[in-house]
Amino acid sequence: MGKRNLFKNHIFNVLIFFTGFSAGVILIWPGILTIDNRKCFFDILKDGSDGKVSLGTILSIEPNYLLKINNAETTYNKLLLIGDHCFRG
Repeated sequence: MGKRNLFKNHIFNVLIFFTGFSAGVILIWPGILTIDNRKCFFDILKDGSDGKVSLGTILSIEPNYLLKINNAETTYNKLLLIGDHCFRG
């Protein structure tokens, strides 16, 4: 197998990976395609990045998600819960 074919295979594999990854994210969070939902997600992240969250942001999150986010053990789980709130709700 030549270098050219190997390069084509790598490009094809990367393309398949990103297509599958994108489809998976869209299936899990269908609201990720709308601008308002992405704005919700990034606003919450930006507001909480300094460790302090404004009252407006706290009131914009449903109480059950707020409790789940507060009780999450890792930052990754907190991001998933914020994504659930903005992209599924």
